[in-house]
Amino acid sequence: KVDLTYKRIESDGEYQVDLRDFIQEYDSVIPIIQGKDDDEKVLEALKWVILNIKYTTDSSEYKINEYWAYSYQTLYHKKGDCEDGAILIYNMLLRSGVPYWKLRLSAGYVKMPDGKKIGHCYLNYYCEKTQKWVVVDWCFFPNELPMELRKDYKENDRYLQVWFSFNQRFCFSSGLNKEA
Repeated sequence: KVDLTYKRIESDGEYQVDLRDFIQEYDSVIPIIQGKDDDEKVLEALKWVILNIKYTTDSSEYKINEYWAYSYQTLYHKKGDCEDGAILIYNMLLRSGVPYWKLRLSAGYVKMPDGKKIGHCYLNYYCEKTQKWVVVDWCFFPNELPMELRKDYKENDRYLQVWFSFNQRFCFSSGLNKEA
């Protein structure tokens, strides 16, 4: 467990912000998802983001190579890249009553269908029924399988090395770099 920061570029300068600042549990513009249990809420939140948010690159939307948007920005623009949708799903689930300890935003390499490795951010969710952490990915490899039918993220050969991950309370990294 470490503290990790992200270099955030704004119109008035650059800031180092704690990754956990992207978790906005009390932001009332974030939709609340209904479901009979946490697994169903996760699937419904994933479907909602796939249906309502259009994938676009940061360079296209914000005119810079990398920009992590807050959920209210993603909702306003109805666009975002991988981490923007993943952060939105996380916040929707937290507002919908899913405990923070079942959710973890992860950043690392994924293997694309052409074999190329690229950086990606996605949500990992702890499915209590199977006692596995499963991937919830809205943009690169979206699927609508129920949570209990998904592979453990460590067995999913598309998701490679994780650089860092975080939830509402903790940041995790195997490296020494404290800046994401």
